[in-house]
Amino acid sequence: MRTCDTCPGGSECAGDNLAPVLAEIYALYAAGTTDKFEILFSLSDQSEELFERYNDQVSRICWTKAALEVIADVLALSDYPEGNDEIFHNRIRDILMSSVGAYANFPWYVSGLIGQAPDLYEAVSYLDQNGEFSARLSKREFVKLCKDVVYGD
Repeated sequence: MRTCDTCPGGSECAGDNLAPVLAEIYALYAAGTTDKFEILFSLSDQSEELFERYNDQVSRICWTKAALEVIADVLALSDYPEGNDEIFHNRIRDILMSSVGAYANFPWYVSGLIGQAPDLYEAVSYLDQNGEFSARLSKREFVKLCKDVVYGD
């Protein structure tokens, strides 16, 4: 995923360090906690510490990178129904829509979901141990799904 020009990289990259925080935010949102302040108050102590530590140096690119890393993990680790491609595509769409909703109140570039969709597809394909994701969904179809989620059907 894209990093900013001033990223220190490695263990000091704000995007990489915020990914666990955004994973927790996604999990809270997916479980039904949708209010930004409820989500922030529900964060674990570890996530709160990371959030406070890296908040000063985080840019929109860092937020976007972290969000896309989490989306790739969720897509790669999700259980998908066998056989029915429409249900499979709808499950992917639901994950993408939940991601956009979960991160809507944070300063990420939602358009990054479209601009980096090909890279996101590659990241998911790499993380997907059984190859089901890329076997059932082409990169072009995935990019189209991302556009549909961001711009509406």
